[in-house]
Amino acid sequence: MEWVRWRRRLPATVGIIRVELVCAPSAWSAMLTRCVRRFGTVHFSDAQQLAGGGLVRVELSGLALVELLDVSARSARWWSGEDPSGRALCRVVYRAAAAVVDELDAAPAGDAVLPPITVAEAVWP
Repeated sequence: MEWVRWRRRLPATVGIIRVELVCAPSAWSAMLTRCVRRFGTVHFSDAQQLAGGGLVRVELSGLALVELLDVSARSARWWSGEDPSGRALCRVVYRAAAAVVDELDAAPAGDAVLPPITVAEAVWP
């Protein structure tokens, strides 16, 4: 069932112009490392901006978001070889990004400009 949803998400994800990912620097570094390892090259600009509160803001294109979703979905599986904390991180990233893509896909088509989107944000006490 998840595979069917993933196939429906692809066209919506590729069509996204820009997404802003807001997360802890260590979470972004861990996901960036996984994406580079998976694809060899990665379509992310490594331009991180401070978002306040110890978080970073990273701008992603639709293609970069597809790669992030693919890597996080595959790495979240029990057979992926990831340790439990890595699987948990990948699950959180995938669910947050998929929820945004599903929301955009359900929105009516039009020429409206979408505001920047926060995909994932985690603040630890």
